[in-house]
Amino acid sequence: MGGVTTYVGATEAARMLGVSKPTLYAYVSRGMLRRETAVDGRTSLYAREDVERLASRGRRRQAPERPTIDVQVTSSITHLHDERVTYRGHDVARLAASCAYEQVAELLLTGTLPASTEPWRVDRGGLERCRAVTDAAGARDPVTVLSLAAATLADLRPDDDAATAARTLLAVIPTLLGGPLRGDFADRLTRAWVRRPAPELVTAISRALVLLADHELATSTLAVRVACSVRADPYSAIGAGLAVVRGPYHGAANRAVTGLLDRAEQIGAGRAVAERLERGERLPGFGHSVYRRGDPRFEPLLDAVRTLPRSERVGVVDAVLAEAGRSVGQLPNVDLALGALIHVAGLAQDVPLFAIARISGWAAHYLEEQRERPVRYRGLARQPANVARV
Repeated sequence: MGGVTTYVGATEAARMLGVSKPTLYAYVSRGMLRRETAVDGRTSLYAREDVERLASRGRRRQAPERPTIDVQVTSSITHLHDERVTYRGHDVARLAASCAYEQVAELLLTGTLPASTEPWRVDRGGLERCRAVTDAAGARDPVTVLSLAAATLADLRPDDDAATAARTLLAVIPTLLGGPLRGDFADRLTRAWVRRPAPELVTAISRALVLLADHELATSTLAVRVACSVRADPYSAIGAGLAVVRGPYHGAANRAVTGLLDRAEQIGAGRAVAERLERGERLPGFGHSVYRRGDPRFEPLLDAVRTLPRSERVGVVDAVLAEAGRSVGQLPNVDLALGALIHVAGLAQDVPLFAIARISGWAAHYLEEQRERPVRYRGLARQPANVARV
């Protein structure tokens, strides 16, 4: 007669194995450990014998991670501190609270923070040509629209410097996406997505634009600088940044966050978080490779989100924050705040807020890179050791 099987919960199983809960769930998804469901239909249980057997074998030996390729570039534009970010010496949180995006763009592009700015002039001919191109292409994805606009303006305005290119492209974007022709940039852009936006939403969009305008040498920014180093025109270099920003580990990360928040609203934060962890997936919007004490851009943006109409939806965000704190122990980053803005405001998941904000920063890096010698980025290929020589 067989013995009685005893079970342990996820917390105890993770302790016995000396791993985190996400790793425990990854063991399940890889078939290394069997999971049972308790009678309540929600709680995960693990046979103590199975856990002890896996623990006795030791953790599977993992192949070492491939090292990242560090590219060191001297830049005076943005500096990442432990607890704050600065654009040319100005604290970003303070800029977001007191300045329009146009002012911050000029700070990045010129090094001087203006007391005020005039709205950027819209090139009507360029706008109509961009519309014709995007319509002919049947472009629906917003980042595709931005990319086509950049390519079109590169053809129409080949002599523009990077600062002019950024202002020109940014000026046409709100109208190209369905917004009005005149007004402050954040207001025009918000009206591209919401016909009659509350003032609090315009403020939140403005704050997001400022907080996301640059972030030192992010991958999309490196792409722009590489394009500049071979002396591609500014519009084409911005197009390189737009190509990279599509990646789910960079500019499209907020889509995963909004997906998580939408799911949490449907089935509850606990189940939504558990679903992802049990599939062995990372939790979007948490953790950061640079900030160990928390992303300093998160709180300023989430504070603006809390002022929005329909702020009851912030309760979903708070529930996910609490559940993630218990499950993964990582601090939230700006992607979570941006996803919260999109979720609470009821915007489409594919609004290209990150990409639009970053255009001014890319142009600033283009101008800085232009002062360096051409073609200074060159990769050196090494043949893998296990490749046979012929």
